Amino acid sequence: DNMHKRTDLATNLVVIDEAHFLGDEDRGVVWEEVMIYLPEKVHLLLLSATVKNAHHIATWLESIRSKPCVVVEETRRPVPLFPLFMHPGGRFLPMMDSGKIDKKVRSFMSNPNPSFLTSPRQIPPFGEIIAALEKYNLLPAIFFLKSRADCDAALKNCVPGLEKSPAEWGKLNEKINELIKGHSCLFSHQQLKYLREAGVAAHHSGQLPAWKLVIEHLMNNGMLHAVFATSTVAAGVNFPARCVVFLNSDRYNGREFVPMNATEFHQMTGRAGRRGKDNIGFAVMIPGKFMDMKHMANLCTSPPEDVYSQIKVDFSMVLNLLLSHNPEEIEDIFEKSFATYVNLINRQPEIHRKLNEAGEKMRTLLPEALCEGPESALDLIRKRVSLTSEFSSVKQRLKRAESKLLKLAYLVPGRLFLDGRDRMYCVMQQETKKDEQGVMAIRIQKEIPRRGKRPGMKWFRPERVSRILDCVIELQDSPDPRKMSKTAAAIVVSNMPSPLNHMTLGEEGLLKLEPLIRRRSLIEQQIEELPCSQCSHFKMCHGKTKGAFRGVFEEFASLWDTVNSVRVRLWNDWVKHFEFLREEGFVNEDGTLSDDGVWASQLRLDQPLLIAEGLRKGIFPITDPPLLAALIAPFLYDREMDMNFDESIVPKQLLRAYKTMRHGISPLMERKATRGFEVRPVTLWPAATIYAWANGQSWEEVITISEMAEGDLAMLVSRTADNLRQIASLTKVYPDIARSALDAISLIMRDPVVMELGLFI
Repeated sequence: DNMHKRTDLATNLVVIDEAHFLGDEDRGVVWEEVMIYLPEKVHLLLLSATVKNAHHIATWLESIRSKPCVVVEETRRPVPLFPLFMHPGGRFLPMMDSGKIDKKVRSFMSNPNPSFLTSPRQIPPFGEIIAALEKYNLLPAIFFLKSRADCDAALKNCVPGLEKSPAEWGKLNEKINELIKGHSCLFSHQQLKYLREAGVAAHHSGQLPAWKLVIEHLMNNGMLHAVFATSTVAAGVNFPARCVVFLNSDRYNGREFVPMNATEFHQMTGRAGRRGKDNIGFAVMIPGKFMDMKHMANLCTSPPEDVYSQIKVDFSMVLNLLLSHNPEEIEDIFEKSFATYVNLINRQPEIHRKLNEAGEKMRTLLPEALCEGPESALDLIRKRVSLTSEFSSVKQRLKRAESKLLKLAYLVPGRLFLDGRDRMYCVMQQETKKDEQGVMAIRIQKEIPRRGKRPGMKWFRPERVSRILDCVIELQDSPDPRKMSKTAAAIVVSNMPSPLNHMTLGEEGLLKLEPLIRRRSLIEQQIEELPCSQCSHFKMCHGKTKGAFRGVFEEFASLWDTVNSVRVRLWNDWVKHFEFLREEGFVNEDGTLSDDGVWASQLRLDQPLLIAEGLRKGIFPITDPPLLAALIAPFLYDREMDMNFDESIVPKQLLRAYKTMRHGISPLMERKATRGFEVRPVTLWPAATIYAWANGQSWEEVITISEMAEGDLAMLVSRTADNLRQIASLTKVYPDIARSALDAISLIMRDPVVMELGLFI
């Protein structure tokens, strides 16, 4: 707001904790924008325990804020860390000796058939491990496990009543009762018994925020033996321990298991050692199939990784920048980005001289070029290569999509078809599995199945159908698969059906292909509009063999990339978003925000354009707060989950409103796809979940409907409320729906999503 109004902030200091999040893929762009946009008069204090290239960040801040930046470094831990190796026999050995793996640990590692505490498929004996840690005074402990399910399963393997006096157990349970009093979701929590009887708990993103606060409070007060947490929430674990325990040297990044890096290791081991209570903190490595001891030893002596810029362009960024800057000023902002700065400091000596020399060589080879020079030639060549590649990709996607739609159109009940091995099947019915359309079919063989043996049904996706045959058997209302198989077999014996060669798409199928067809036409037009097509040097620049020009071009391109690639990539991406906003009426022809663009800039959301389009078209309900909350939810939930959601349980009012909304925003979604922007699905199940909660159904009922973990559901509710707050800010342009948004927030932000926190302060 201050940036928009060009006014000063009423503060002299801004503190940014966890400054290493500058390099976080999801959150880094926010950190960087704050550092760039903050007025120069405001001092910045950045705090972090895991930044290797702090001096690079400091010199970057000096360059954009015109004031000195001092790096205060402390390489010693407040509580020293001592790595330990837990032998399967229950002994604890030093992991390191003078910066190398201890010889006793090396001896264990050299054994070709080492013994482990348990097999990879079994739950480790956490009760025995905790007892061993207790024996050597290493509790409390934080166990970092690979998944939320592992954290929950670990509780079941812990031993009740470990080394606490009756008075201590009484004090623990008294405090638990005090913390959960009045909160039924906590009082009936399925993991409460492990907290009471064994002094252990699971702490991860699948848990309710209130439950995690209870765990953190108990751990901070030294009342628990152990907590099981995932590595992904290590930075958010708000409590220290005497030791941290590792059973894996890798972690799941959302797609695959990758080796743990030094920054992650330091984040996790940063929880080992309580100030004022421990002289030493311990990191315990437990051997197993997924524990690489050499890798962990290297991490013990490795500094954190460098922090890299994660700045990226999206529609919210462009709208907000245009509130207070013109395009020329915005280009200057990209010049100030940390990404551009790191790109520049990595330049080779005399790189500009070499770049100029390579540019002159290109000029001599392109004497009559229609482009304006080497940089223009580079841009045009790359643009044409990119467009040609995308054109080929879109053609292939269009071909596959057309084939799939054709097959689905003709795979009607009774249709015969062949699979990839030329085996014949008969379609019994069309069926969708995990949002993918397909058919259920029975195998057709010339030999009639034995009496009483029922032919098996098999699900096929269209891609697995090699040929559709020109034969449809008439099915009865409730067809018997055995009779069907017998009838089809008789037809095949008497007259083998020929392939169906002429298939055409109906109007509905063509409409589904329209976005890809338009995208293909647009790319084709963009290729034709490039000046390269009329240039006498076309074959030299774009031919398969470029001769001497290839070497000169590649040298110039490499040097130019070293100097400019990051800045230009950001700027080109910004232009792409800017042009689309202008086409959609959010930006005027002179580059300023339109009236719609001004209020849309207040929607600091994941998908601001789709919600803005819904507001412009009036497809969100004004007088029904629960329905409004439900229709906002699908725009924000991005966790990948397979939801076999049954539409029959969705209230008709919600289903009608959802379909109306989808119909209203679909044209914009198609235009975004045509322009090459990512279009995330807007699914029904988050809407049904929030609708049930907003209409007063119990937490347990909504959990059943959504099939979500409690923490995920709480996050969905909280983020829906955040989006509703953005809509509630539009009091001048949409006063009625703004009031409805406030009412919707009050309906969904209730216990256990929010609770009285006074007990934890």
